[in-house]
Order: sequence, then C-alpha cells, then structure tokens
Amino acid sequence: MELHGLPFPTDLFYAPDHNLWLREEADGSLTLGLTAYGCALYGQIFAFTPKRDGLHIERDRSFGVVEFAKAASSARSPLSGTLLASNPEVVHRPALINQDCYGRGWLVRLMPDDPAQTRARLLSGEAALQGFAERMQREHFDPQADGVQVLGD
Repeated sequence: MELHGLPFPTDLFYAPDHNLWLREEADGSLTLGLTAYGCALYGQIFAFTPKRDGLHIERDRSFGVVEFAKAASSARSPLSGTLLASNPEVVHRPALINQDCYGRGWLVRLMPDDPAQTRARLLSGEAALQGFAERMQREHFDPQADGVQVLGD
C-alpha cells in the first residue's frame, strides 16, 4: 500500500495517531516502529533513547524519545504493556530508522496487557490508509514541501 508516495506494508498493523506500525510476534509481543510518514515529518533522526527494558508503559505514555534536526519528541505507545526490548542497533545507529523504518529500524518490543483489546484498536489495510489520509489532511501534509524527507541513506 502507498499513500502520497509513502509505503505502508500490508502485513503490519498501524496506529495512525501515534505514527507507528506494529507487528505481532509469535510469542504475542508486538514490535513497534516509526512509519514512513513519521520519518517524512521528522526528517533525519539523530537519536533514539528508549525507556528501560522491563518498565510497564501505559497507553499514550512515552516509551522513548526521538531526536531530530530541530527538536525532540516523545514516542508514545498506542497500548499498555511491558517493554521487553529496545533495538540496540537503532540506539547506536539512529539513521537506520530513516533507512529501513519497517525492517532493521524498529524501535521497541512490548508485551501488551490485553492482546485482544489492543488488536481491536489497531488498523490494517484500507482502514489504516484512511486513518493516515485523515491525519495527513488535518496536518496539511505536502509531500513536496521543504523539510519533508524521503526514506533512504
């Protein structure tokens, strides 16, 4: 799937209000990462500082801080759960987020408190694209504007 030239893989779940993608793992945990839209908005990411492993994260609370050119932003979780792991590669090489946001640039893995309730809140497929389209419209996103970054090296 694609929206304004930004990819949104069909095998993932999405939380458009948080600019995050989520992948369900075999053990029931969820891997979270910044979407291509989030990368386009932030531009080059200079640092990711996660909260410590084992910490319980409440829904809409920070699991880490993303630093980019002129600011920093809390990465907020779309679910309540325990932080199982952060991506050490991204901590040491934050450019991976921009280069491969849906692969090696993942941010954290969380074990949700209530998997069924979490799954019901997440979007996939056309519903996810609609959620991002609405967000882009609210934010007056212009993919051709100065400051919008394309993904890659």
